[in-house]
Amino acid sequence: MLVHFRLPFAVLLSLVLGACSTPGKGTITEVDCKSVQSSCHHGRFGLIWKVAQADGKVEAESISGTYEWRSGRTGPSQAPEIAYLEVSSTLGPSLGSAKRLGNFYEVRAADGRVYLAQDWQSLFDLMFPVELPAEALVQWMENPNPDVLPALPNNWAWENQNGRYRVVFVENNTSGRIDLIPQGSLGK
Repeated sequence: MLVHFRLPFAVLLSLVLGACSTPGKGTITEVDCKSVQSSCHHGRFGLIWKVAQADGKVEAESISGTYEWRSGRTGPSQAPEIAYLEVSSTLGPSLGSAKRLGNFYEVRAADGRVYLAQDWQSLFDLMFPVELPAEALVQWMENPNPDVLPALPNNWAWENQNGRYRVVFVENNTSGRIDLIPQGSLGK
């Protein structure tokens, strides 16, 4: 089973996304959003997770807000690939950021903790109490194309309706979804 509730889901999600990372801010200015090799967009997101307990109680957690994604290279084709994700709450304050510079992956938690990993999936596994399809989500961020959706692991499925994407998970007594609603390009 994929669920490992160590802390309440919203608390963990806030830690993951609560990375008010000013060092990461420097990297976003290096992505040339006008370059054809870049991917720069913003939108809204929502995440809902439910677990039905054996006694019939249902634990549910959710969070929503806005995102801003920038990825590309810092220069010529041999330059390292970079990616930067900024996430804010529905009310506006930054919930955090995650970044990739070449083979370096980092999230800084609001409480000052830093999480490092060798790839997106390892970073997500450190941060979330559930196993999310990190590579597919990042591939979608890099290319939110309704006609070419990244492959998902078992028990996950894409839904796309009028430019609103949903990644749905169902397994035994656990269900969840991630809503992604792109709202526009940055810099192009």
